[in-house]
Amino acid sequence: MSFVVESGNNQFLVNHSQKIIVDRLDAEEGSIVKLPVLFDSDSKLSEVEAKVIEHIKGEKIRVVKFKSKSNYHKVYGHRSYQTVLEVV
Repeated sequence: MSFVVESGNNQFLVNHSQKIIVDRLDAEEGSIVKLPVLFDSDSKLSEVEAKVIEHIKGEKIRVVKFKSKSNYHKVYGHRSYQTVLEVV
């Protein structure tokens, strides 16, 4: 059974016991969070429970600004905070 759930501004297609990575949630590790269901294949569920596995930092993203002929170049980056969830 697959579901389309929403976390923040993102939508995820998930199955039972699947792990997903979402933006950082304000919940402790091991706690249960409820995600609203937008669409499911079989029944009429309104929420899906997910267990918080851990909080991690995402992959580093590099951003480069460059202007030709003026000798301007700047490199900066960031790592976003994320949460790993398992659908139960």
